[in-house]
Amino acid sequence: MTPQERIVEQALRLFVTQGIKSVRMEDLARLAGVSKRVLYDMFEDKENLLYRVMLRYFEQNREHWRQQSAGAGNVLEELFMVLGDMMDRSEQTGRLMESLRRFYPALHERLRHEGIERNAADLRRCCSRASARGCSSNGSIPTGHRSALLHHLGAGHAPRARSFPRNSPNATAFVQII
Repeated sequence: MTPQERIVEQALRLFVTQGIKSVRMEDLARLAGVSKRVLYDMFEDKENLLYRVMLRYFEQNREHWRQQSAGAGNVLEELFMVLGDMMDRSEQTGRLMESLRRFYPALHERLRHEGIERNAADLRRCCSRASARGCSSNGSIPTGHRSALLHHLGAGHAPRARSFPRNSPNATAFVQII
């Protein structure tokens, strides 16, 4: 682990436990055993460090989902495992994102848009795997359900990322999934 990666991990723990606004660069420098100058040389400013920390946070979540869903019997079970974990983590993620929205709005928007794109791409890959396995009619994700899931994961806000029919009754399909 590089010194920057170690600092990102330490900062992540502090931001999650103490809140983004409460943690100062001075606190992070002290924890990492470096001067503030070194910290600023590595990350330029707190916003850049926050960006790296949040990317790490989301990557940790994604890695957990990959491990958790590895034993899933089918793609639909995999999706439910991931969605369940997303719900379990939603309070923590919501707190972090709300703090970013309030104190670092440009960073919040950047992360939100990147997340929308990433989630939509992941869902499309998942649906492609389901289709490749011949799951279009048994234990699969019907078109309306796929569309609802895509919308639920945020891709509904990015029209170019949407790859399922627009005329699907999203709200109805999502309720049927649950």
